[in-house]
Amino acid sequence: MTGPPQPRILPEAALRPERSDARALLALWYVRKSTYWIFGLGVTIAALVYRADTINVGAASPAEIWDELHSPLAGVAVAPILRLFAAGAGLLITYPLAHTYEIGLEPRTNFGRTIGILLDRYKVMRAFRTLRWTHHVRLVALRRLGRTGARLARLDPVLDIANIALLTTAVVALFIAGSTH
Repeated sequence: MTGPPQPRILPEAALRPERSDARALLALWYVRKSTYWIFGLGVTIAALVYRADTINVGAASPAEIWDELHSPLAGVAVAPILRLFAAGAGLLITYPLAHTYEIGLEPRTNFGRTIGILLDRYKVMRAFRTLRWTHHVRLVALRRLGRTGARLARLDPVLDIANIALLTTAVVALFIAGSTH
């Protein structure tokens, strides 16, 4: 399949030029990535404290969420909350990029164009957020932070190991807790 060369998306295009954008992106990335080990730790602690048949995850009201935050299930409750926070904040910090994004199309003139414009901007924000989570964009962000970025780059493999180890530990703890009762 040969044809005309395809345009490339440069990783630099997904970041604003200031260092604060790179810092915000990486902070949210590490919060997002940490949710796996936090969840694994929460499940492990819950499996060690509770009998396997009494572990019940889920909350239907704010009071039940608050109760779970003060129980051995805290890690299980905190992880999805942090994940949602990172997703929402990651979306919000893309607004300046989405606001300046113009592709040269003719302006909308139809009925409901304001809602259409807002929905299009939201979709561009989501696209930028997804692009910013990629390895290559994060590398650009790390480079922009210089020495601090070089130190932060060491955190990625540490979190990978912690995520795998604690999720594996959680599965083993659940298996052991289930087999002892």
